[in-house]
Formats: sequence, C-alpha cells, structure tokens
Amino acid sequence: MVIKETAVEKPQHSENRHLVLALSGIIMSILLVALDQTIVNPAMPRIVEELQGFSLFAWVSTAYLLTSTATIPIAGKLGDMFGRKTLLLIAVFVFVGFSALSGAAPSMVWLVIFRAFQGIGAGMLQSNAFAMIAELFPNPAKRARWQGFIAAAFGFSSLLGPALGGFITDNLDWRWVFYVNVPVGVVAVLALIFNLPKSTPSGARKVDWLGSFFMTGSVVSLLLALTWGGHTEPNGYAWNSPQILGLFGIAVIMLLVFLFVETRAAEPIIPLKLFTNKAVSVIAVVSFTTGATMLGATLFIPLFIQVVKGQSASSSGALTTPLALAMVSANILTGQFIGRVGHLKWPFISGSIMAVVGMLLMLTIDTNTSLLAVTVYMMVMGFGLGQVMPSMTIVVQESISRRELGVGISSVQFFRSIGSTMGVAVIGTIVTNSYASAITAAPAAAGLPAKLLETISEPQNLLNAKVAASLPESLVDTVRTLLTAAIHSGLLVSTGVAVVVFLAALFVPSIRIKSGGKKQKSSEPAVAEKELVA
Repeated sequence: MVIKETAVEKPQHSENRHLVLALSGIIMSILLVALDQTIVNPAMPRIVEELQGFSLFAWVSTAYLLTSTATIPIAGKLGDMFGRKTLLLIAVFVFVGFSALSGAAPSMVWLVIFRAFQGIGAGMLQSNAFAMIAELFPNPAKRARWQGFIAAAFGFSSLLGPALGGFITDNLDWRWVFYVNVPVGVVAVLALIFNLPKSTPSGARKVDWLGSFFMTGSVVSLLLALTWGGHTEPNGYAWNSPQILGLFGIAVIMLLVFLFVETRAAEPIIPLKLFTNKAVSVIAVVSFTTGATMLGATLFIPLFIQVVKGQSASSSGALTTPLALAMVSANILTGQFIGRVGHLKWPFISGSIMAVVGMLLMLTIDTNTSLLAVTVYMMVMGFGLGQVMPSMTIVVQESISRRELGVGISSVQFFRSIGSTMGVAVIGTIVTNSYASAITAAPAAAGLPAKLLETISEPQNLLNAKVAASLPESLVDTVRTLLTAAIHSGLLVSTGVAVVVFLAALFVPSIRIKSGGKKQKSSEPAVAEKELVA
C-alpha cells in the first residue's frame, strides 16, 4: 500500500494578513452598494421638503437603477480585459466621490445627476467585487464558504439600510445618508490598494464600444418602460400608451442590433458563446426568476400588514425582518454546506422546493391570518431563496474559464436585476388593476361620492387614521377583503415563477467540488487531500 499525499502549501503569516485585509476591503465595497440600495428611501420625504423637487422624486432612485444595471455587464467585461483591481479601485472612487456630491447637492436636478453617476460606480463594484473573490480563493471549497458569508453580509446591509437611513435623517441630517459612504470608502480603498493582489488582465484591449452603446440603450429603454408603465401621468403612462409601447419597441430593436454586433465583435461585452455553456444559460434563467420571485412576493406584504392587519409601518418593518434574517442564515449555511460537502446542485433543489412551499403558504393568507403565520410563511420562502442565491455565483465560477470570470458573474447579477424590475412592474400592475376593478364593481362602493371613491381606490389612504375613522366600518372591511384578493392575484403569479425556479434548478449541472480545488461530476467519489492507493 502506497500513501500519496497532496502537498498543501501553507501561506505565510504576512500573506494571510494581506488576504484578510484585501477581503475586508472587498466586503466593505460590497456593503457600500448593498446599504445604498435601501438607506436613501427613508430620507426621501425630507430631501423633497428641503430641495423642493417633488416632480423628480422617483428619479432619485430610477437614475441610480438605470445606470447601475446597465453598467454591470460592461464593467464585468472590462474587469476581465484590464484587471479587476484597477476596475475595483476606479469603482470605489466613483461611488464615494459621487456619494459626497449627492450629499452636497444644491437641488433635486443635481441630486439626480449625481445619483446616476453613483449608480455607475455601484455597477462596477457589483460586477468586479464578486469576481475578485474567485481570484483570491482558487480553492472552490474555501471560496464557497466565503461566498455564503459575503451574500449574507449583502443581505444584512440591505436589511440595516432603512433603519440606519431613518436614524440618520431624524438625528443628523439627510445629507449624511450619502456622506456616511465616504469614511467607509476611504478605508476600503486603502485596504484594496495595499493588500489586493494585482489581477492578470486577459490581454485583449479592444473595447466593444458599439455593443456597449446598443446594450445600454436596450436596457435603459426596457427599465424606463417597466418603471413608468401602469401609472397615471405625471408619474407614468398606461401600458398601451404610445410612450410605453415606443420604449418597448426601442428596447427590442436595440437588443436585436446588439446581438448582431456581438456576433462580429472581436471582444464582445457579453460573448454569446458563453450561453452555449449549459451552466451559464440555466443559471441565467434561475437568476432572472429568483429576482422576480423575491421582489414580486414581498412587494405588497408590507401593505397587507399595514392596511389589512392594521399595523404601523414600524411594526410592518419588524415583521418583515425575519424574512431577511432567514435569507441571511440560508446564505451562510449554504456556503458552509457547499464548502464541506461539495455538492452544488442540492441547494438549488432544496431551496427552490422550499421557496415554492413558502409561496403556497402565502397564498393561504386572508383577513383572519395571524401576523405570526404571515411571518413564518415569509421565512420559509426567504430561507429557500437564500439557499439558491449564493449557489448561482459558485456554479458559474466553477463552469467557466478564469478569463471569463467577470462577464460570467456579472451576467448572474444582471439577469437578477432585470428579473427584479420586471417582477415589481408585472406583479404591481396585476395587484393594482385587480383591486381597482374589484372596488369599482363592489356593491359597497355603489353610489359613493366621486371623492370618496377616489380615496378608497388608493388603499394606502387607510393608513391615515383620520381617513380610516371617517369611513363606514363596512366599507373599510370591503377594502381590506378586496385588497387581500388582489394581493392573492400577485402572489399567484409569483408562485408560478417560483415553480419555474424549481424546474430550472433541475437542469443545473451536477458539479461537485473537491477540497483540493478541483471539480468533478457528483457521481464521482470525493477525493480528500490525502488519498490511499493500494
């Protein structure tokens, strides 16, 4: 019997220290983006009050969403071409610099402009920070463990954002919602400059500017159509309006031209051949549907808790917190599971099944459902999706070449962002239209004065205690019942999308990673670092 022992090179103490500091810089960069997605919302009423620009209210978030989403795939490709360390440092400088300018904005117009540039920095950070993790940890088992923690940190920061934003706005000044990014960003830059190893660029230097132009135009047109569609002027337009149909038409035309350009580009922004890889194409579907399920399912739950169950906004936030905690816990546990056991497909199956079960449970809610039951249902759904999210990035990392890491990982985030936006738009339209048609046809609303009918047509008006007290109890009960039915309509669609997540999960390749850093089919036996050979 011969004992074969794989040599494992132990890093020196200084190398470990640099690795920890580099990882800290990356995590702080990711936290900046995660926090900024939610910290601004509580400050918006105060911002509008001071800067006097209510007509641009929505654009503070929309401008950020447009530029960050469009930047993700472009920045991922540029990171592959020119090196991720360079792109990460530029991203932090852009994000932090325009955060400071946003805090100093003299008007709403300037705030919107600065937020658009801040979104570019956010897109660059998202696409390259996660890819950099793959370079820091060549061993996929170790990478999987860290990936779970990082996904959990991202989720926790998103959870912390609203509370921190409200606290800063009430106790300091709304401008500190943006200024708080500066000291964190400075520390992140120092950690990255002195500790992050220089990544090796692919060597290709020809940027696909034409493809970038058409891709950006298609994404921006699509997101504008989804953001404005289904609303009344001046905040938006009807779905069948010339404006929305025109935007959808432009999005389709520019997408077709983009696909044509990419087949002829020397270094395409999104190499179409990437999607001939089964893992990448399946994960694109999983990512898109996961984003749509999560946002679509949780969009109207706070409204249900406040209007139907009569809880305050703070109570609503407290009740939805367990959802985020369930997702964070699942992120960490999934990363540990993959790192120790090595199976990449199992979390997709178990997570998607749990997400479907959670959605089916949420379909049972009615006016008599307890708040505890609603919270448990959301936690089941959140724990399911929390298993799927970190697994997507790991599968893509293990299925593509090092040269394509940036564009591969950014595609996961890109499709999830598009799916989330479409989920909000479609589910929101279904719930709104369902409620509007039901309240108009309701016997309890027959003969009501036009002003009163207009009031109950917006169910959130019942959150105003004076309005609710002025309405007959029977009418309030009707609003609550019809709103619950309308939310059911949206949840039913979200459940259908969750089923698609499960079906797509069945096609995820059966890849298993070994502790030594290699990957193998799940049917192959695991090989430890020490192996006995007869």
